Amino acid sequence: MFLYNNVVLAFAACASAKLLSEETGNSKVPQSGSIIPGAYIVQFAPGHESDSTFYQNLSLSGVDAVQRHVFPSELFAGTSFKLNSEADVDKILSFDQVLSIAPVRLISLEPTTGQKGGDAKSRRLQSRSGPRISPRDINISNDSFTPHIMTGVDKLHKEGLDGRGVKIAILDTGIDFTLKPLGGGFGPGYKVAFGRDLVGNDFNGTNTPMPGKEPIDCNGHGTHVGGIIAAANNPYVLGVAPNVTLGMYKIFGCEGNTATDILINALIMAHNDGADIISASLGSPAGWPDDPLNLVVASIIAAGTPCIISAGNEGANGPFFANSPAAARGATSVGSVDNINVPEALSPASYSIDKGPKIEIGVGIELGNFDNVSLPVWAANYDTSFVGDGCSGFNASLTGKIVLIRRGGCTFNAKVGNAVAAGASYVLVYNNVPGIPAVAFEEWPILGVGLISRETGAALINALASGKEVTLTFTTKLPLRIVSPGPLDTQGGGFMSTYTTWGLANDLSIAPVISAPGGNILSTFPSDLGGWAVESGTSMSAPYIAGVVALYMQSKGGKVSPQEINAALASTATPVNYNDGSEAVYPFLASVGQQGAGLVNAYAMVHSKLTLSKYNLPLNDTTNFVKKAKFTIKNTGSQKITYSVTHEPAMNVYVFNPGQTDAVAPFPGPFDNQYSGADFKPESFSLSPNEQKDINVFISPSSNLKASQVPLYSGFVKITTSAGGNETYRIPYAGVATSLLSIPVIVPDSPFINATNPDDTPAPTIPFNGTTITAYKIGSSVSMFAKNSWALRYLRFDIVGVNITNKANLQGLKGVGAVPNYPDFWYARDWPLQGDFNGTLANGKVVKPGVYKFVMRAEKAGGVFKKGEYEQYDSDNFYMG
Repeated sequence: MFLYNNVVLAFAACASAKLLSEETGNSKVPQSGSIIPGAYIVQFAPGHESDSTFYQNLSLSGVDAVQRHVFPSELFAGTSFKLNSEADVDKILSFDQVLSIAPVRLISLEPTTGQKGGDAKSRRLQSRSGPRISPRDINISNDSFTPHIMTGVDKLHKEGLDGRGVKIAILDTGIDFTLKPLGGGFGPGYKVAFGRDLVGNDFNGTNTPMPGKEPIDCNGHGTHVGGIIAAANNPYVLGVAPNVTLGMYKIFGCEGNTATDILINALIMAHNDGADIISASLGSPAGWPDDPLNLVVASIIAAGTPCIISAGNEGANGPFFANSPAAARGATSVGSVDNINVPEALSPASYSIDKGPKIEIGVGIELGNFDNVSLPVWAANYDTSFVGDGCSGFNASLTGKIVLIRRGGCTFNAKVGNAVAAGASYVLVYNNVPGIPAVAFEEWPILGVGLISRETGAALINALASGKEVTLTFTTKLPLRIVSPGPLDTQGGGFMSTYTTWGLANDLSIAPVISAPGGNILSTFPSDLGGWAVESGTSMSAPYIAGVVALYMQSKGGKVSPQEINAALASTATPVNYNDGSEAVYPFLASVGQQGAGLVNAYAMVHSKLTLSKYNLPLNDTTNFVKKAKFTIKNTGSQKITYSVTHEPAMNVYVFNPGQTDAVAPFPGPFDNQYSGADFKPESFSLSPNEQKDINVFISPSSNLKASQVPLYSGFVKITTSAGGNETYRIPYAGVATSLLSIPVIVPDSPFINATNPDDTPAPTIPFNGTTITAYKIGSSVSMFAKNSWALRYLRFDIVGVNITNKANLQGLKGVGAVPNYPDFWYARDWPLQGDFNGTLANGKVVKPGVYKFVMRAEKAGGVFKKGEYEQYDSDNFYMG
């Protein structure tokens, strides 16, 4: 049974819950991410919302449970708790009061990369506070912030739009509201006016939350997000909507994760506190719109509050890796576009040649710190065009030196690893393109890793090549060295960030919805971490869209429905061409699965003269192909307008490499431009003000696509108008040119059994039917393992008797029973699957001594388990008794 969380959707919820119950015979919801052992959330059935009654029933039933949270809300009525025994789950499911139960999962921040001053992790300086900043102090008429130039936000600022009167709630690590750019304080009358700390600084996702008085930030992520939306009164950054009212719900500590029940609590609080917009840069890899968290978000959206969610930073994993809750129905999931410039927020340093005058430079410190370091610089290669510097190791001892390595030829981590192997304590990587990159390094046993510009690297290399001694010196002195807008990004600027997570969602709905500047974004950072940072991630693009939506709401005079917001964002966006992160230039559009509708055009959004009834057109797979898609155009202008409908195709992306279906091809994977055909009815027409017309869309995927590699095709329906110099609008479409049922779900060679006896003694073998099998004692840990190459909605591990009568009906299979914690639902792909059996079944019964086997059944992609659409793997026989 799914976890449903919205009374408004109660009828549909109960109907769907019944269908799933009939299909699976089980009402547990899944572990789509890492779970907190023993922690569960229940949703109460309508008319049975009393949490005190629930806990009384637990006590009367002998269930040992500790309450975590109570959700007394019209959006979601339920509670979370910690069980002493997992075996009590089935007992709880028997309560009439319980509609569904789900494990509490860990949710992570979307990891970002960036330039942070001082210690890359925890430099502490004296916090500063400032006076309350009133709206009249903010000057938005001279906006030169490059992300705003990319999106037209600068033009809206010149027209006076600043987000005034709109409340945005952020769910994050907190915010350093003491910063002058963020208003100087917390509470009514300040920029950061509402919110709360739900967890405290030391919370890591699994320990006990210790809420603080105010949502102050000790991580940096939330402060950076808040500045993107609303920073003002500083020489570097102007927020998208600098006069919005911010709320911060701190759900992460200084490091670590948060938990599903805490996130649900914060979402409900933000909605009930009157937020007009909710922004969350977090997620887990489970792109199922019907998983529990996605349904919570969908319920809030259905209640009228738009939820802006980061798409994720797992682009390297290739297509079909949409995150939760970005895949929630109606959510505004946001991809990332690289800034056209590369700003810098760098730690100050200097170098000298042959002990001469000091030359000031800036360093982006990514790992450890360089505090009070003064050491000679050493390089293995003096050719600044050499590709592969540091990729094959070093022959010299690097102790007592700062090792200088050129970017390129292998990964940053490979270079650092080779330097560490040669004894290096400090490494600097110099860029091979303009600017200083943002890089996520592994936790190497090294004191400091930093990055410098191409120009600085060349100067150091040239001096070393001349036989001179170069000494690099660092201090702890602040302020940071800020360069904005910084050099042009001639390689990735204006294109999709290579890290941005690809859709589609697992039900083939289109995610992301929209994209925004997220790569190389300068924004505020906690004062004790330097005050400023350049970060990259969809964590940056999501709050950017939240700010744009605030400007749109202000222009419309109040709240706007999430559906209308998504349609306005998508119809006015600008699709961008494909970029694979190399220097290659591609003359075709990036896939809708990567960019959604494209780069947001805030100015066109606010000044649009039409509305579309939909924001994208999902065409499904060949089994469920949408032959005729339809949307409605309405003329919201003041004059009669003529419209022309044409086709704008995008690249095709293949999910698998040729002949390989056991793993999705990582980015950049195979692609082609065998474009789809398209017909529209009508193709040309005119509408008077407030008149509307239905448009029928007929997309024909190319017959030359390689179905065995699972082609993801996409493009745009382009609408050109006669108004305002041929204004252009679009609606994206996407589909899969094969049947999902043909895609292998389980990696064929991955299922295997492993086991140990309770006393760790080797298990003996015994004869059986002319062969030998392993014999295990009751209480032994016998496990079946497997790996899924595709996202998985429904999974069973059952135990079947080989010489024992099978009396249980296990969804079309005769057996003795299911293993504990199964069936289960909603897995991301590439997830380790495991069924554990020690002689006790899910119903608590212990099996009789005899010969048994595991039977694992995984519902096929796009399949229905009840119809037999699943893959089955049987284990070897074994004895248990």
